[in-house]
Amino acid sequence: MANSSKHRAWRPSKIEVRASEMARREANRQARRIPWQLLLEARHQYLEWNAFTLWVRGIAEAQGELPAWLAKIVEERCPGLFGLERRCPIVGAELGPLLDRHLSAWVTSNVLADSKEGRWLRAVTYYAVRDPAYARDWAYWQWCEKQWKEQPPASYPSFEEWQSASERCADEVLDAFEMREDKRRIIKASRAIGSERLTAAVTEYMDWEAFTYWLRSLLEADTQFPETVTREVQHRCPGFLESDKQLRCTLALGNYTQRWNALLEWGKTHSFHETLREGWFDTLQFYVRAHPRSVRTIDYWVFYWDEHWSTHPLDTYPSFQEWRQSADNYVVPSGDE
Repeated sequence: MANSSKHRAWRPSKIEVRASEMARREANRQARRIPWQLLLEARHQYLEWNAFTLWVRGIAEAQGELPAWLAKIVEERCPGLFGLERRCPIVGAELGPLLDRHLSAWVTSNVLADSKEGRWLRAVTYYAVRDPAYARDWAYWQWCEKQWKEQPPASYPSFEEWQSASERCADEVLDAFEMREDKRRIIKASRAIGSERLTAAVTEYMDWEAFTYWLRSLLEADTQFPETVTREVQHRCPGFLESDKQLRCTLALGNYTQRWNALLEWGKTHSFHETLREGWFDTLQFYVRAHPRSVRTIDYWVFYWDEHWSTHPLDTYPSFQEWRQSADNYVVPSGDE
């Protein structure tokens, strides 16, 4: 078993940090052009096809060729990949990388054609490669590559079996792969939590987060809540209004962002106390921050709602459901960024 204490953690250089920040800004700019649901689906497709590519490549490299049974599966799943004359070599030292390039090009031109033509492919790839599942699949592929070359199995797993095994891969598999230490920790934590429970928690937190942004402009403006807003807050956060009243008395003029921070803390300790007690609140927040719906909600508040509402007060403040629907529908047409 690999000794994780001796594992050299990956650390980005200053140039890599700057390049990553530039890539993040461009990815977010592209992402705002489209409904977040499209980006989420495209990211899922990218991860699924990356896993398929790694499975194909692992078997082909272990065999030193592309077996006929595997070629048939690839051709059925990727019609036209090899061309009518089957020009893709199936033997040689460059087999793995060549398959990788062919499959990646086919996926980009077929599965992700809309994002490529719509010029938001970078948004897809940026968030996909930063998904813990992406690093986990690569770690499991590296482990399979080593194991299969040392001792080829009597039969190889199906893609579905390989994918399931990757989701359950042992710590030693992750510890042997070079990645950021925080990502390694998140992968291990998410495996222990379970996908269904984690997905449910992410959905619940995004609902809470959207609620806080709906209320944020009112809190920071230090204006009286409409009656409908007061009822909604009392229903969702019993006791918060009383504590908020005490907090307001202690704040300096213009320092009302603390009221919103207090609301975030209220939700953390009241609604997500189990995740805190079990020690995976940071994992929950990681997945929320990477979710296109969460990103879109924040973008809506930052780039549209707060300024629009403050300069164009509404006769009636929207209900939370109305506000969240508007946030979900928020897109920035190309050229308006």
